[in-house]
Amino acid sequence: MTALQFDHVTKRFGKVVALDDVSLEIADHEILALVGPSGCGKSTLLRSIAGIHPVDGGTIRLGDRVVDDGRVQLPPERRRVGLVFQEHALFPHLSVADNVGFGVRDDTATARSYEMLELVGMTDYAERFPHELSGGERQRVALARALAPRPELMLLDEPFASLDTNLRARVRDDVVEILRSTRTPAVFVTHDQHDALAVGDRIAVLRGGRVVQVGTPVEVFHRPVDRFVASFMGEASYVPFADAADVSGLADDLGDPAAVAPAADRALMLRPDDIVLEPGDGAVVEHAEFRGTVWCYTVLLANGARVKSLRNHLEPVEVGTRVRAVLRPGHHPVIVDG
Repeated sequence: MTALQFDHVTKRFGKVVALDDVSLEIADHEILALVGPSGCGKSTLLRSIAGIHPVDGGTIRLGDRVVDDGRVQLPPERRRVGLVFQEHALFPHLSVADNVGFGVRDDTATARSYEMLELVGMTDYAERFPHELSGGERQRVALARALAPRPELMLLDEPFASLDTNLRARVRDDVVEILRSTRTPAVFVTHDQHDALAVGDRIAVLRGGRVVQVGTPVEVFHRPVDRFVASFMGEASYVPFADAADVSGLADDLGDPAAVAPAADRALMLRPDDIVLEPGDGAVVEHAEFRGTVWCYTVLLANGARVKSLRNHLEPVEVGTRVRAVLRPGHHPVIVDG
């Protein structure tokens, strides 16, 4: 079953093209993470699914229903989607239980409200009001309210952006567990690559209103299609093909660089965990950044290229130390364009 299908969707705001010929599919029970920089079209895509922004071209289907094709445009209340935003958007004058049951339009509202509150671990807070809750508690209530009407698809727009780091990770894990336990497909919008990697069954990377790459978290992180995706999804170093020999094992892994890199702007992408530092004289440690469990070293290669290397915090290396940069066994460089 396909929960959502975008077929060549375009959305404009005046002369600005917010969505440019976007095609996507989300399988039933799948969580798709939409990631990209501010202004890339993530929230516009989400609001187009919800019916807040009617599209200018293409077709949106929810399950087997066309909800927007430029002629048919179902209003938001008929699309059976749940919405969770960063701001929570709870009614301040209603109790937690009444907030959760608000969207249930029959006499099961109270029972459904308490069922959802139990699901998100908030039953004891049923009679409280939103101002009496913490940020994480309000987000759980917002999720319960969105789930109460039994939506066919859940839409989450930067739902953890206002939470501090520790609470963010805990609430994020709880939300994912709840979505999986209810087998609710979801589109999760974030600008944070860590959230995208942790949440998504698949990740769609957007740039300038277009989908640049779609794949599993492992595929998008380790096999990015270009430098934009590589850099956006995590730290990356780029080594020109001419400098491949400066990293021991890198040239051997490539075979003949000339055979695989005819374009002048192509380079080898390396993650910090790809590089091991060994005693030697081919490079120098230029900078050290302490990250708690690891040190992250910036290493200047002989021909001027820089790579980063992660090393256990119990094995520090002094800045200025001469070293040899070695490709970690089992790791392979990725050729990227742009």
